[in-house]
Amino acid sequence: MKCCYDPEIESDGTCANCRVPLCKTCLTETELGDGLCRTCSRQKKIHRFSRYSQIGMCGLGMVWLAIASFILFPGDMQSGFTYGLLGLLGAMALNYVVGILLRRSFLWGLRPEQKAFVSLHRYSVTGDKMYLNQGIRFLSKIEDKIVFKDALFDQLVSILIYLPYDLPQDWVAYLCENFSLTEQELLDGILEFGIDVFEENIFNNHIYQAIEPYIEILKRTDNEKLYHVLIDKILARLNTIDFKAVSRPAAYIVPGMQQQQQQQQDSPNTIRDRAFLTELKMIDAELEDFLTRTKRKSDWKAINDILSNYDLPKVPKSTFEAAKAMAAQTQKQMKGPDGIAGTSDDLGDPSKVKICAECGISFSEDQLSTYVFRDISVNVCSICNRTLENEGHREPRLLASIRKPKEYKKLVDETEEDED
Repeated sequence: MKCCYDPEIESDGTCANCRVPLCKTCLTETELGDGLCRTCSRQKKIHRFSRYSQIGMCGLGMVWLAIASFILFPGDMQSGFTYGLLGLLGAMALNYVVGILLRRSFLWGLRPEQKAFVSLHRYSVTGDKMYLNQGIRFLSKIEDKIVFKDALFDQLVSILIYLPYDLPQDWVAYLCENFSLTEQELLDGILEFGIDVFEENIFNNHIYQAIEPYIEILKRTDNEKLYHVLIDKILARLNTIDFKAVSRPAAYIVPGMQQQQQQQQDSPNTIRDRAFLTELKMIDAELEDFLTRTKRKSDWKAINDILSNYDLPKVPKSTFEAAKAMAAQTQKQMKGPDGIAGTSDDLGDPSKVKICAECGISFSEDQLSTYVFRDISVNVCSICNRTLENEGHREPRLLASIRKPKEYKKLVDETEEDED
């Protein structure tokens, strides 16, 4: 990539904070500022000033509130409080306005091309539309844009890789309009500067949302050769997926049970595999159309066989729906061989039921141990096993709530009263 501060020079490193590409000269400058580029160094100073100004303005607002209440209107508490509150609100509003102005001042002192490419890079990293608007505005002030063609397409490729869903659906027309490019210039430039970058980020850095814009580019340029290369890499990636781990339900986070739950959290590889399958599931119609048209039906069958066995993650619309889903899954996990939740059979067959009889969380078979209480054998996790033994080999809570629900409820009520 090109350096954002010297767009004609190749970069040799990045800023320690915003990861903006920097050339050797700019990297030398960062050594004096804790590895920060010019913009981040300025931002650090502005944030320090902003913090002190916020404290100062809020302090002035409080002082004005006291003056209005006790000096200007000593006998009229209502008027004093009203004027004092207006002063406090005014200080807060002024703080907000000053904050906006300070954010827009990060790029002061830079040349137009520097402002443009630093802004575009910051947009690709943060998703803040303010930086995108700044980058477009500063680019319009550059007379000879052809000189900075490489740097421009470096940033456009980064935006398409990291923020494809932040752009309009017809992102080709949007980018052409805002960056004064024809469709052919845009697509040819992205292919020239971005083929290796797309493939590197998709398959090595696991940024799978970049697949969709990459396919759109290949379709619009009729580049079937690269499309076939992409399909081959997708098939190779599918062969590395652990389908057993992917098919396992995602772990729930239970408040107060993070220690036990930590043992069954998904591994980073499982999370990446799910993200990859989710992205393929969203573009399966496009893949089917291309592979069928190019007589690769066997490859489509291989992909479809995998995708048909993978369900998209269900995202609850509200906290209430999430709680209902969690309760339903817990009930399902707690059903013993009799198929009815809430009976002694739920915890009585350690070979079939994989929940802890103390904390109620599901574990894999190797994470549970057998615990015997009064000739009743149940499963408990290792942490609860130690807790039960340390507390005098007592009866697990879930077993007690099922065996003697009335006595257990009475015991819980008495315990809560003692705590109060």
